[in-house]
Amino acid sequence: MKIGIVTEYFFPTLGGILENIYHMSKEFLRCGHDLRIITGYKKGFEDFDIEDEISKRIIHIGTTTSTFFNGSCGCVTSGLGLTKKMRKVFEEEKFDIIHLHSPIFPTLPMIANMQANAPLVATFHTCTGTGDHLLYKAFNKLLQSILDRIAGKIAVSNCCALENKLFFDVNFNIIPNGVDVDWWTSNTHKIEKFDDGKINILYIGRPDSRNGLDTLINAFSIVHKEHPNTRLIIVGDGPLKFYFESLVPHNIKDAVHFEGAATDGRRDYMATSHIHCFTPDVASFGITILEGMSAGKAMIASDIEAFKDLITHEESALLVEPRNIDQHVHALDRLIRDEDLRISLGATAARRVDHYDWKRIAKLHLEYYEKIIEETQ
Repeated sequence: MKIGIVTEYFFPTLGGILENIYHMSKEFLRCGHDLRIITGYKKGFEDFDIEDEISKRIIHIGTTTSTFFNGSCGCVTSGLGLTKKMRKVFEEEKFDIIHLHSPIFPTLPMIANMQANAPLVATFHTCTGTGDHLLYKAFNKLLQSILDRIAGKIAVSNCCALENKLFFDVNFNIIPNGVDVDWWTSNTHKIEKFDDGKINILYIGRPDSRNGLDTLINAFSIVHKEHPNTRLIIVGDGPLKFYFESLVPHNIKDAVHFEGAATDGRRDYMATSHIHCFTPDVASFGITILEGMSAGKAMIASDIEAFKDLITHEESALLVEPRNIDQHVHALDRLIRDEDLRISLGATAARRVDHYDWKRIAKLHLEYYEKIIEETQ
C-alpha cells in the first residue's frame, strides 16, 4: 500500500501530531508499505536527526509559519502555487490512500482534500475544551462540505470525537495515539548534573499557555520553600518559552531549569526524574502521559476527560484540577514525601501502557485503510 500523509505539523514543530506521524510512518515502513509525508518547510528542519528512511520520503510544499490558536502554537503553510504543487504530487505518487491530519484547519489539508485522487482518511487531534467554537459555527457549511469528501474519519479519543460531533454531522472511528514503550526504558542514562540526590520534577511539552506550565511554576515556588531539596526541569521549546522563563521568581531561579527541546534526550530526562507533571487546561489525548507511563514514573496530571481514559486517580497517577495551585502543591508535596507512593504509581502505569504501543496502533490504522479502500472501490 502506498500512503500519502498530509500535515501542517512536522519537524521542527514538536508535539503530539508530529509524534503520531513520525512513529506511525516508521511502523508502516516496517510492515512493508510505502509512504510520503507532504508538509510545509520551516526553518530549523535541518537541525533534527530524522531517520533516513523517513527523511527521503518528505515532500516540502510552501513555507510554514507559526500561529497562535486555542492557547497553543499552531502552523499554517503559505506560498505560491500550493494547489498546483499538491496536485502534481498526487498525480506523480499515485497513492492508494491519502491521510490528512487536522483536516479542517488550513492550509495543506484543505488543499489536499480538494485535489485528492485517492480515498481520503483524516485524523482529528484537537479539542478546544469550550464547546463553543465560533469559527466552527461561522464556517459550518463550508467545513461540513470538506468533511463530506472524506471517506474515513478518525478521532484520537472519545472526548475529541464528542466535541467535534457537536458541530458536524460526522461518524468517527476512535484510534488513540501511541507510544514507543521500549524506547523510554532502553539505553537510558541519568543526566549527571541532575543525578545528585535532589528530587527532580519534570515537565515535558511545549511551553504553551494551555499546558499549565505557569501553574506548575507557581506551585513549585511554594513547594520549594518546604522542600529545598527539589528542582523543576522543563523540557520543551516554543515561541513562548521566554514568557515562562520570566515567571520564575528570582529566589528560585537556580532550582528551575529550562532545557530546550532535547528531542532524543527526553528519555534520559525521564530516567533522571522522580515526578512527571503535565497538567494542561485542555487536551484531546495525552502522548506525554503515555511517555511517563512507559518510563514507569509517578505522575501528576490534569483531571480531564482525555486523561481519564489513560490513567486512574490514586492508582497510576495523582489527578488535579487545571489551574488549581493548591491541588498542585498538595500533590507535589505528597509525592516528594512518599517514595513508596511514587514507586507504586509508576509501576501501575507501566503495566497498563502496552495497550498503546505504536505497533498495535499502526495495525489499527492499516486495517482501517484497507476497509476504506474496499468501501470506496
